[in-house]
Amino acid sequence: MSRASLTTCIQVLLMGSVLALAVLAQDRTQLPAVVAVTLFASGFLVALWARGSVTLREVLLFAVVFRLALVWLPPSLSDDAFRYVWDGALQAEQINPYRYTPEDAALASLQVDVDDVYERLNSKSFYSVYPPVSQYVFAFGGLFTGHGWKSSHYAIKGVLVLAEIMALFLLARLVSARNLMLYAWNPLVLLETAGQGHTESLLLLLLIIVIRAGRSGKGTWASVALAAAAWVKLFPVLLFPFLWRRFGWRAVWTGILALLLLAVPYAAPYVIGHVQDSLDLYTRYFEFNAGLYYAIKQVFYWLTGADYSKQIGPALRWCLLLGLPFLYALDYRYRWPLHKAFLAAIGLYLTLSTTVHPWYLLSVLFLAALLERPVWAWFWVGAMSVGTYLLYAGGPYWVFVMLVWSGGFVIACVQYGPALLQAILRQRARTKARFISTYLPRRMRPLTILDLGCGEGYVGEHIREIHQAEVVLTDIVNLNRTALPHTLCGPRTLPWSDDTFDVVVLYFVLHHAEDASAVLSEACRVARQRVLVVESVYEARLELMILEMLDKAVNRLRHWRHMKQQEVHLAFKTAARWRRAFAVARIPVIAEATRGSIIHRQQLFVLDARRWARVPDAPEAD
Repeated sequence: MSRASLTTCIQVLLMGSVLALAVLAQDRTQLPAVVAVTLFASGFLVALWARGSVTLREVLLFAVVFRLALVWLPPSLSDDAFRYVWDGALQAEQINPYRYTPEDAALASLQVDVDDVYERLNSKSFYSVYPPVSQYVFAFGGLFTGHGWKSSHYAIKGVLVLAEIMALFLLARLVSARNLMLYAWNPLVLLETAGQGHTESLLLLLLIIVIRAGRSGKGTWASVALAAAAWVKLFPVLLFPFLWRRFGWRAVWTGILALLLLAVPYAAPYVIGHVQDSLDLYTRYFEFNAGLYYAIKQVFYWLTGADYSKQIGPALRWCLLLGLPFLYALDYRYRWPLHKAFLAAIGLYLTLSTTVHPWYLLSVLFLAALLERPVWAWFWVGAMSVGTYLLYAGGPYWVFVMLVWSGGFVIACVQYGPALLQAILRQRARTKARFISTYLPRRMRPLTILDLGCGEGYVGEHIREIHQAEVVLTDIVNLNRTALPHTLCGPRTLPWSDDTFDVVVLYFVLHHAEDASAVLSEACRVARQRVLVVESVYEARLELMILEMLDKAVNRLRHWRHMKQQEVHLAFKTAARWRRAFAVARIPVIAEATRGSIIHRQQLFVLDARRWARVPDAPEAD
């Protein structure tokens, strides 16, 4: 089969799967089939993305066709649509939707009149928590309540689906056809927007407006749109600090003003109290597909035999409030694009939530399309989360919860682990470079420095930035990830003549050396002035065990094959033993410095290479 034929076959299979969903998802008894078809369709979608053979026009055309095929689905997977209709019916009767719970006796007539909607409601004892902009859409649906709940439902869904299609076309101006396809043809997205008509559809339109306004430098409009988004789903209010960093106070006061104006039609003394009561109950008592929450809950149960779920939910909420400032700081430090900042914050919010229904994931799937590379972890979480619907059919709910979050974690580690590791190593190297900077000699001309045993080269890179020095890297293998020149060296000899460099740096090198004395002698030979040695040291046996364990773990993570070979030479020493080794080699120590703690003590030795006298075959001190 040719490449073109195979691509066409995959497209046909994907389209057939979507059409199958349009039939199967009409009845909750077909949930196992819906889950199976969704997983197959997700696989076909990934295969199409890998082949990269779609045009933007094709993506948009079939995105609309798929939504039209599913828009007629009843609310079979979620009961939320009935609450939408109920809140709209209340507004049609001029009743504030935040005033009563559905089971309140004051609504007795509506409990009978609204075409059996009351019997289909979930959480009848809870006040409505849908914010004002969502309520505007429900109020539009309330105009059709007299024609039956289905008329109201499809009126509301029509507005939401239209909004999501508009968001899709705005997104298409900013992303590649392949990345757009991962969102636009995603079976989870199709089920939850066109199929079930969740309010996230409207949220996506407002978020893309915020992003486009932010890119155009229109902070006021971005702030107003974000305020409207916060009144669709409450969590976007957490995103305002990202606008403040970019546009200052105009992105704050205009957003606050918009929030107040949009809420005016529903303002009443009881609103805040009622909504807060329901939100608190949701946080404490509702739980669904929450990987981290479930894991913590299970650990506490194993340790204590008690159920701490009512305490874990609020604790995770505090973790979110404490974690967000860290993201704000990262955004300020690294100048993230707005969509990346939003994705990070919403991802943190979902990870720490106690309830993660499949449709909650639409925001991250939408924003992920704006990144250059797909976020496969969120794609996996979205696809597998459809399996959690099996809870309502007596299926393997817990199996899918574990697959959702453990699989997502593994994929995230594979995709982003290497980049995160390098970022950590760069930051750690900056700290190392600052530690030894004070002990570098002051020269009118640029210093020449050899970073011996350089690894990735990050320490040398930062030394060059700090001192404008000429830095050369060397190691027995080339692991260099910088633009600095790198030369391979032998385990005992260096390929330079005497006094080639002003300074030689050995940072966490000697404890890995096959012959530490030879390496040290060679370092002194090629150095005109100083050799800076930094070593991990210990004082007690326990510290040595910790050092050996951490050294093996970190270095295997960095370079498994190379560093595992070096473990046979691993030899940590106390600071006193290092001083004795330098004395035996007749290398004067002119300064020392200490940093770190019991977990990782680090000792800097500044050696005077000018006064070094080589002693042939000098034994290494123990």
